[in-house]
Amino acid sequence: MIQPRILTTDDGSQTLESPISGDTYHSVRGAVGESMHIYIREGFSSLPLPHIRILEVGFGSGLNAWLTAHAAAEQNRTVYYETIERYPIDLQTVTQLEYAQDPLFVELHRASWNCPVTINDRFVLKKRELSLEDCRFDTTFDLIYFDAFAPDTQPELWTATIFRRLYEALSDGGVLVTYSAKGSVKEHLRSAGFTVKRRPGALGKHHMVRATKNSKPTNE
Repeated sequence: MIQPRILTTDDGSQTLESPISGDTYHSVRGAVGESMHIYIREGFSSLPLPHIRILEVGFGSGLNAWLTAHAAAEQNRTVYYETIERYPIDLQTVTQLEYAQDPLFVELHRASWNCPVTINDRFVLKKRELSLEDCRFDTTFDLIYFDAFAPDTQPELWTATIFRRLYEALSDGGVLVTYSAKGSVKEHLRSAGFTVKRRPGALGKHHMVRATKNSKPTNE
């Protein structure tokens, strides 16, 4: 377990600073604002499936999972949520975050690792403590939240080889969303087989990426 430092972002919501890389877990412009835009609006809400299987790369603070669990309840949908995290944060840090005022947030963090846990009747969580490079999947997914640290910090996770494995883990028509629209990221996604589209970025950032499996290629 690691103990990241808690920071307050420009929209008033909190994020964490990694003691390993020094990177923040979310945009300093707004943690909740960024996650809502990229992963909920451009990801979860854009796929109107009554039951959706999600893979998250980077559980981190648990913010994306928490927002997704609430969105599932609001939209009357069920979710299987599998998430990968190499460096889980300690529970003391979790309870100091403002989100911990919601018991659901703490429950997500208290859930056992490496096995499925039914959080409620709409949300099943499976947290896996390992690196993405070592991960193998026993199901396919409809949606991937690719929320690793930045390409300059974790270049080994933003390669065509990794994206090809994620492409194979997606169901036909499945979608990957990520905050980075860096040229090399888009190039590696295309070489893995994805159709790549730039979408408006969060909180003043120009672009993010929405990549789809088994569609006609595009050069956006």
